Amino acid sequence: MPVPPASKPPMRRRLLRDEALDAIRAAILDGTFEPGEVLEDASLQEWLGISRTPIRDALKALQIEGLVDVKAQSSTRVASPSPEEVEDNLQAMGAVMGGVMRITVPVLDESSKEALVERVEQCRAAVAIHDNARHLDAALDVYEILLNHCPNRVLVKLAQSSLSPLTFGYRASIGVRIPNWDLLEVGWQRVQDGLTAGDNVLTELAFEEMHRLPLPDVHWDAATWREQTATP
Repeated sequence: MPVPPASKPPMRRRLLRDEALDAIRAAILDGTFEPGEVLEDASLQEWLGISRTPIRDALKALQIEGLVDVKAQSSTRVASPSPEEVEDNLQAMGAVMGGVMRITVPVLDESSKEALVERVEQCRAAVAIHDNARHLDAALDVYEILLNHCPNRVLVKLAQSSLSPLTFGYRASIGVRIPNWDLLEVGWQRVQDGLTAGDNVLTELAFEEMHRLPLPDVHWDAATWREQTATP
């Protein structure tokens, strides 16, 4: 094989900052690090086995994602999302994933559509017993299947960037947020009906309705929130 005359192209390496970012983000999203918990540099260094600089870079990135609050010359805490932030994230995700639904449903093969319908049925089962955590996990599976098959990669990146704050805020509020279960019951049924019929517009509108995007002549009450104990 002839060697190109140009110099060797740069090889991308996995940076320590990225490793730290993924590890800390995962610990926040799965609840290992709880909302309001202080993230100490020394403890993170000991846990990850790396120096302070990549950890601080990772924390800055997580601040941009809305997962941590960083105060200069003070402390870094896992963010404590407000009800307004959680509801705004859910609504934004509905707008983005509604578009993903509309584009993706027509290109699904039968196997993928069956897998998607199965996950939607799991969402419906969780809603039927008012299991908030189970519903979140099943809904994330629905998102994953759709994003894996969405032909619009720009839309996929936009949706993926929205998933972290959505997952974090929803999971962090499970103990105090009571969804509108009637809305979710009707919404997931309509999503399933749209998938079965191959009607991408119906699935899009159903998904947007579940996330309380304004629709003509349709109004659903918002989720209700129990009083939260302030973080000391």
